[in-house]
Amino acid sequence: MSKIQRQELQSIVDQICNKLFAAGLANPLDYIEQISYLFFLKMLEEWDNANAQEAKLRSDKQFKSIFAGENEKFRWSEWTHIPDNTRMFKFVRDEVFPFMANLPGTNENVRRFFSDARFKIPDGVVLRDVVDKLRDISFIELDADIKGDLYEYLLNQISSSRKLGSFRTPRHIIRTIVQLVNPQIGETILDPACGTGGFLLGAYEWIKTCNSDPSNIIENKNGNGQMIKIGPGDRLTPTQWQFLQTDALTGFDVDASMVKIATMNLILHGLEKSRIIRRDSIAGSPDDWDEQEYDVILSNPPFAGTINKERVKKSLPVQATDTTILFLGLMIKGLRQGGRAGVIVNEGVLFNRNRAAKELRRYLMDRRNLVAVVSLPGGVFQPYSGVKTSVLFFNNDGKKTSKVWFYDVRYDGLELATQRRPTPDKNDLPDLIEKWKDKPDSERSWTATREQIEENDFILSASAYRPIIEDRTKHRDPKEIFKEIRELNRQSQEQLKKIEEFI
Repeated sequence: MSKIQRQELQSIVDQICNKLFAAGLANPLDYIEQISYLFFLKMLEEWDNANAQEAKLRSDKQFKSIFAGENEKFRWSEWTHIPDNTRMFKFVRDEVFPFMANLPGTNENVRRFFSDARFKIPDGVVLRDVVDKLRDISFIELDADIKGDLYEYLLNQISSSRKLGSFRTPRHIIRTIVQLVNPQIGETILDPACGTGGFLLGAYEWIKTCNSDPSNIIENKNGNGQMIKIGPGDRLTPTQWQFLQTDALTGFDVDASMVKIATMNLILHGLEKSRIIRRDSIAGSPDDWDEQEYDVILSNPPFAGTINKERVKKSLPVQATDTTILFLGLMIKGLRQGGRAGVIVNEGVLFNRNRAAKELRRYLMDRRNLVAVVSLPGGVFQPYSGVKTSVLFFNNDGKKTSKVWFYDVRYDGLELATQRRPTPDKNDLPDLIEKWKDKPDSERSWTATREQIEENDFILSASAYRPIIEDRTKHRDPKEIFKEIRELNRQSQEQLKKIEEFI
């Protein structure tokens, strides 16, 4: 796909967003969700046609179309040709959506995607405009990276008015955390507050690239100027590929809209059977997921929010009302033996001296090995928020925390302001990655012992342990300086006398 064609796709998305916004869908979450439904309906027919064609070529493959018989009318190509706008609108609202939500057989992903779906496009005229703009796009012919980039472009429109204080995590921050945690094929990976699915997608892309022939790996420049490698996963065996597609990745989110958006995000990046589930990870009735453990946990849970303590799941190790504390406790508990985690938290949970925060920090250091705390600059989440955050890296190697390595990221390669323009000459992330293996002390990094941290109420902010650098500058003797000033003054007076005589 050429750059011009990519730009044309983005232009189509812009036109659709503008059309839906003008029709009253002012919240980006609403119109992104509606666009996702239409993307899915169009892709579903494309997949169905492709599977039917493959079945014709392979005598060993059995295939039954979900649009067989009287269900033919639910095909995208059928209902989009209903000539009357109002009739088409009512058919989609009253028949297509219910049909998708109740598909029989093995179509669990489709049912989940359309469960509780609300068709919010206001009328047939707007619907006609949107489907006409999508008519010539063939999703099945687009490479996964093109489709993924298109949806990422769409997701950039999510505004700061997110519920529960959550925000989209910048992709370059996700990639850095994933690289440091280093998930492997065969491991199970969880994000209990997955939002748009960014961390799951980052893990998926990392595993594919690590299992690619070097000749098939391409390099692209990241938004902050870093070079990133992307590979197709061509060295994965069929069994490994199946595991990666169906069993490796799990995401939970309490927001039904985010579940659908995350599902579509992963689908468009090539994960057609992702496991994204609407679920409250920290509150409500107990369920089978509460006691599950995972090899890798990657997450950026909500920065702010409180819940009624009576609703908190009793299985969580620390009972509190602060959602950050609850999520972090969940992830500490849910890490399997030998597992690793990389979790973004707001800075407050690292230094607050209230009972719950201190208890959580002690629990983390007693039950897990807290390897590192990486302090991120305050503007990383602009334009959504200027909140100060850090990343906790811990593992379950059976050891208590004996020491913690701290790294202070001052710059991430982008302006720490609303526009977030690239500043590739100001980027500490490559240095962080380079130092990760040996974790030396440096201008940007230092180490604190468990004893130091215990004596400081288990505070885990990087700034609390920054070494005090002695001023070793050799200062001149004040008498010598004063003598020099007197001599300069004497010379100045002589020059003034000469000028006066000349006048």
